[in-house]
Amino acid sequence: MNGDDLARLPEGARDVLPVERSELTALERSLRTSFASFGYLEVRTPLLEFAHEMDRAQDGGVGRAFRLFDDHGRVLVLRPDLTIPVTRLVASRFADHDGPVRVSYVGARLRPALPGKAQPVEEQQAGAELVGLSGPAADAEIVALLIHAVRAVGIADLHVAIGHVGLTQAVLAGLGVPDDAVASLQAAALTRDLAGWREIAQRLDLDAPSRDLLAELPTRRGGKDLVQQIAAQVPASAQCCDELCATLDLLGTHGVDDAVMVDLGVLRDWGYYSGIVFEISAPGVPRPIGAGGRYDSLGARFGVDRPAVGGGVWLDGLHQAVNARVQAPTFREGVVLAGGLDSDIALAVRLRAAGVAVVAAPTGTDAEALATIDRWRYVVTPASGALTVLDRSTGERVESSDVAEVIKSRA
Repeated sequence: MNGDDLARLPEGARDVLPVERSELTALERSLRTSFASFGYLEVRTPLLEFAHEMDRAQDGGVGRAFRLFDDHGRVLVLRPDLTIPVTRLVASRFADHDGPVRVSYVGARLRPALPGKAQPVEEQQAGAELVGLSGPAADAEIVALLIHAVRAVGIADLHVAIGHVGLTQAVLAGLGVPDDAVASLQAAALTRDLAGWREIAQRLDLDAPSRDLLAELPTRRGGKDLVQQIAAQVPASAQCCDELCATLDLLGTHGVDDAVMVDLGVLRDWGYYSGIVFEISAPGVPRPIGAGGRYDSLGARFGVDRPAVGGGVWLDGLHQAVNARVQAPTFREGVVLAGGLDSDIALAVRLRAAGVAVVAAPTGTDAEALATIDRWRYVVTPASGALTVLDRSTGERVESSDVAEVIKSRA
């Protein structure tokens, strides 16, 4: 078996090496801090769920998912989504909770790629869900939380596109679009087939202004003026438009409205969404790095009828966005200690106690070569009764008996 065979992975799967893993861990830590600052408490759901429980989420079931059987012949799925199991958890574990439930999570979702699409099958996601509150204030809190969380890792120029499932449905109903055409339009929207949407709309038996409004609806972008214009053109959409305008006002109060734009082409690929939907994008990343929305009907499918809104970010996309803006450090902060594995274990212990990462090398090892391979900044070697500290970032060598102090002075 050659090296290529050993490295082969299932389509859509990938390994994560140490540098990337450490950077992803730092992102997770920052996101957890942001979620906690808004009062969201972290939960964890299992990777395996009963298929019939997950299929409750929407008509026709969860669709694409990895399915398997347990020892009793019951069908299981590897969770293809994180909102659904969190909703199940809240419905079952927080059924008697009197107030709104704020929970967060960090975990993986696994979903087979669409045929012919180069897509990851496993994606790490971090998110927050607010269950038990309806209305623009709750919607604004979730959107503002995610904007704050993404900005906290260094993405100042993010963009959030907000749509509204109910508004789009109200426009279709207000214009008298027949049910069969509604289904065709929704299918076109979910695949971002704007040409297909326009073609369907232009074939409908509507007056010219209504047909033109419908044909261009998923391409409409703007702010409150756009939403108010649609409310005036289609009075049946006025309530949804008012809610969306109120959300935009509240995002201004949160201080994040500069990142937000209304985009009526935003629709999510899960059928349980019922109100606002949004996507978070960052320049240089070809697909959204986050998404979410309101899903008021989902809890009732698990026995507890509560309004809910939530969203999350995909860590790989966030990592890509961060790396596009921040120059990766040339060196890892830590020490390769010659003899730290055998003859100078005590020094390794003292350095670790002082907060210094230590790679313990056996006596006689070329410690500088080892540091070069793994990009460690410092090399410490014995030298005529003292210790020599090499700072590879500057090339300077210092003799000192207090290695921790030398490193601290250069931090």
